[in-house]
Amino acid sequence: METFKAMTYNVLAQSFAHRDRYPRSTPEALDPTRRHALLLARIEEFDADLLCLQELEPAIYDGLRARLEATHHMAYVQRNRRPDGMAVFARRSLFGWLGHDELHFEAHRPGNDDLALIVRLTLDGQPLHVACTHLAWQPESTPRAEHLGYRQMLELAAYRDAKAPNATWIFAGDFNAISQSIVLAAALERGMDESCRSQRPWDTCAINGRPRKLDYLLFSTGRLEPRPGVLPKLFRDTAMPSLTEPSDHLPLRVDFSPIP
Repeated sequence: METFKAMTYNVLAQSFAHRDRYPRSTPEALDPTRRHALLLARIEEFDADLLCLQELEPAIYDGLRARLEATHHMAYVQRNRRPDGMAVFARRSLFGWLGHDELHFEAHRPGNDDLALIVRLTLDGQPLHVACTHLAWQPESTPRAEHLGYRQMLELAAYRDAKAPNATWIFAGDFNAISQSIVLAAALERGMDESCRSQRPWDTCAINGRPRKLDYLLFSTGRLEPRPGVLPKLFRDTAMPSLTEPSDHLPLRVDFSPIP
């Protein structure tokens, strides 16, 4: 059974990379041309078999497509009324490609198109479905019935159960929620598992001087054996984007081995 390298990465859309939002970042780190090159290099450095990207603008997708088209299947969807979208790349030599779908969440912010890109793959002849998403943020104090991220996670789990309950699933992306949140609890209570339980440090961003984990690669309980990669430690004064980390999130990598 093949082990594969999975990665999820919120690359930070250039449309959102404003100086007033990232006062610790240098002008060079926010420069569009330099960030574009740094992002492409950062992503290629990981050489992921399964690559899930969020806040991806068409220009960066086109650059990646030119580099990876010979080796990876790919799908991209841009959100309505937004400059960015999400993409999944899957290595041709490992994965069979059965197509992709879009799940547009009924629970969403006014004027926003919150969605998940669902890619249908095979691995060693067995079905593997990957949901790449960027869930809505709301304060932890938001009541459960009103919390958009929680409701979106419920929709994603319901989609899984309706469309492919017997497939192995990976939920990848920026969930805008800490590990103790009701958003993560909704997934864990419905048969998904956290691939990075043993990973320390495991914070993936330090927005507003608060290191915390917001990015995840969840997987079907009992189907895969995860081995998370190593993340640099983030501090309250960590500046991101930078000339070494071109996004305000770290790329998160996990190696998965199928359980026979």
